[in-house]
This record gives sequence, C-alpha cells and structure tokens, in this order.
Amino acid sequence: MNSQEEILSILIPAKDKIWNSFYGIPIRKKSKQLEQLKKHELNALLLLTINKPSRLAQFLSTPFFELEGIINNPNYRHYTIPKKKGGMREIYAPANSLKKIQRRLNYFLQAYYLCIKPKEVHGFVVNPAYLGKKCNIVANARLHIGKSHVLNIDVKDFFPSISAKQVKGIFSSHLFNFNDQISNALTLLTTFEGRLPAGAPTSPVISNFVCTKLDSDLIEFCSLNSLSYSRYADDLTFSSNNVIDNDIILDLINIINANNFKINDKKLRLKASNRKQTVTGLTVNEKVNVDRKLLKKIRAMLHDLTTNGIDKAAKHHFNINKDIDEKLRGKFIYRLEGYINFVGQVRGKKDLLYVGLKSKFDNEFKVIPLS
Repeated sequence: MNSQEEILSILIPAKDKIWNSFYGIPIRKKSKQLEQLKKHELNALLLLTINKPSRLAQFLSTPFFELEGIINNPNYRHYTIPKKKGGMREIYAPANSLKKIQRRLNYFLQAYYLCIKPKEVHGFVVNPAYLGKKCNIVANARLHIGKSHVLNIDVKDFFPSISAKQVKGIFSSHLFNFNDQISNALTLLTTFEGRLPAGAPTSPVISNFVCTKLDSDLIEFCSLNSLSYSRYADDLTFSSNNVIDNDIILDLINIINANNFKINDKKLRLKASNRKQTVTGLTVNEKVNVDRKLLKKIRAMLHDLTTNGIDKAAKHHFNINKDIDEKLRGKFIYRLEGYINFVGQVRGKKDLLYVGLKSKFDNEFKVIPLS
C-alpha cells in the first residue's frame, strides 16, 4: 500500500466490515482486497472508520463519560530537562489515564503514517519486523554518503511550534477526513494549551503528519535542483554533488517558513567534502560512521574502568567527588554499554572495532564488583 488514495479506495466500500471484524462481530464474506492487507494497513483503515463519539470511545477502550472528562480536563505534569548543548527543554507529561489513551492512539496513528510516509522520512517511524526495513539515524545518514556538499537545517522549537489549529487541520484534511466532532476530540486529546506537548506519546507521529506538506514541498524542490533530502524529526539534511549556493539555501528556508516552521540559525551548517560532514551525529564523508569524539570517549571510559575500577571511572565520567553508590555504578555501566552497542548499530555487529570494544567490555565487566 503506497498511497492514501489506495487506502481510501478500499476503506469506502469496506469500512463497516473492518470495524465489525475488529470488535468480534461475525462477517459472512470478506473481500479479497482486505485479506491481502498487512496488519498495519488494516489498523490504519480501522482508525479511519471512526465517525462518531461512541465509536471513538469504543476504539480507545474508554467509557464515553470518562473520555469526555479527560477531553475537557486534560492533566499534565510540567517539568524541564537540560538540553545537550545548553538551555532547558519544556516537558509536559500526561497523567496515566490520558497517557494510556495516547499510547493506544499512537499505535494506530503510526500504522497509518507507515502507509503514506515518504521514503525520505526516518524519524519517529515504527516499522514492523515483517517489512524488513528500519527507519533510524543510520538509514537517514546513508542517503548523503560521499556528497560534495552537505547542508544541515534544524527546525526551531519543533513540537511547541505546532499549534492545535494545525493538528485539527490535519485531522480534518483529506488525510483523515474526520468530521468536526472527531477532529476536535482528537485534537484535545493530543494537544495542551494550544500546542503539541513534548512528552505526550502521540506528539512524534502527529508532528510527522503535520510535516506531510513540508516534506512534499521539499522533495519536489530537491528533485528539481539535484539535491538529496532526508528528515529525522526536526533535523533536515540536504546534499548534492553540485554547489549548494545561497539562493538554494534561501529557497529552502522560504519553503520551511511557508509551512509554519522556523529554522534554528545557530544549527544551519554547510560543509564541503574536505571538512567533516555529519548527519544526525554520524559522519558521512566516505561511509556512515561514528564520530571520532564518541570513539575517543568510549576508549577513555573503558581504559579508566579497567585501570582504576568502576568507582573512580564513574567519578571521572560524571565529574563528581562524592562516593559512588549502586545507582551511579549502574548508570555508568549502562551508558558505556549503550555507547558500544551504538557503534555496533552504525558499523555493524561484525565490524572489528565494535567486536574489540564489546569483547573488552564483556571481559572486564565480569570481574568488576558492583558493590
């Protein structure tokens, strides 16, 4: 299933059969088209059959009056976390009752987005194992290997820049074609204080739906200008073997602005092949590879661990003087192992560098007491 039009061509004559099948009502005859659909395609169709509040409540496995109460009084916990490169990130975590609903809704939204997403999008995408595909930073970076020029553009304040009006517009558009009642309900269930909240399970996939037109506009522009394009969440990457001049950059920024997004001027980077070119933290000059700074950090952590023991290694890594407790020991080991596994993800599990780091970690960790 490659397009939303194809999905709707099956949905229109078969939507009641899909709904009844999902809720266990016997069906005398299923169409051959339905039998040929994959699980995520059926889940996408089921989502699109919602046409009244009672069906929405049934779909979300939530009593109608309870759902109405959550819609009218959404409960979020607000806190901040530090960003990697300075500043604080606003997080709005939904209460458990709302989070449960959002997680269920996210499952079906992800299924639908998978049916219509462009191949250029790699972030916030859930790929079922039966498709044999992966959408991750490695796949995202692979498109830009060995290019003469790589341009990185970052969207500013990605989630909070998406308004509730935009979200409702998506649910009301041809992509979903929900009526006002359902569009309003879904918007209120997935936005807070007029914005898309960072911290809600549904925000990532909804941001992808909101970016549908942005992606389409950029793909068309890049096709006309011999550019390769990929997007991983709010990271947009463009590459070419031709010069990417100021006119092209300004055109790209204008397209982004026209789609109600702003760029982060501090993160706009254009690198030629004689400089280190990175895409979502991975180098792409000759092949997709882990940044040397990370490899240096991993080796330093391993050396410290094997030479000085876990307590001193953890103190050095976290830059603290207090005694190390069980929690910090575990955090250090978990982080080091995560870094090493990341190398394996990028370079491959048979890569000699990864195998050496993994072997050294396994051998040393076995003899390190945790208390």
